[in-house]
Amino acid sequence: MFRRRRQTAPVLIAAAPPELSEESLLAIVTDKLADIVGANGEWTLVRREPGDTDEIFHDMLSGQIAVQVAQAVSAGHAALRNAPGTEPSALPWSPAPVAVWADAASAPVSAPAHAATAAA
Repeated sequence: MFRRRRQTAPVLIAAAPPELSEESLLAIVTDKLADIVGANGEWTLVRREPGDTDEIFHDMLSGQIAVQVAQAVSAGHAALRNAPGTEPSALPWSPAPVAVWADAASAPVSAPAHAATAAA
């Protein structure tokens, strides 16, 4: 007599996260490298000579530069994700309590009893 209709659930397609264009990525890397080894940068760039033995120093410095460039790119991605007009990648969620006290008078008090009476 009564039948349920089967309804198909709507398919939600998640929007792809925004990505930096090649021009934007190149601009971020170029700006960061200019800050590090540019005309007014922290370091000077000197061509290596065949007798250089500072391999550990050069490896450490190249590692530092790589970290700083990666942080600049990561900051560029974060700025793009948080730009006004873009949808958030995840909606905020605050869970509701599982149980609710039926009688408000018997609900536990979060503040100490003596602090509640002092305030009154």
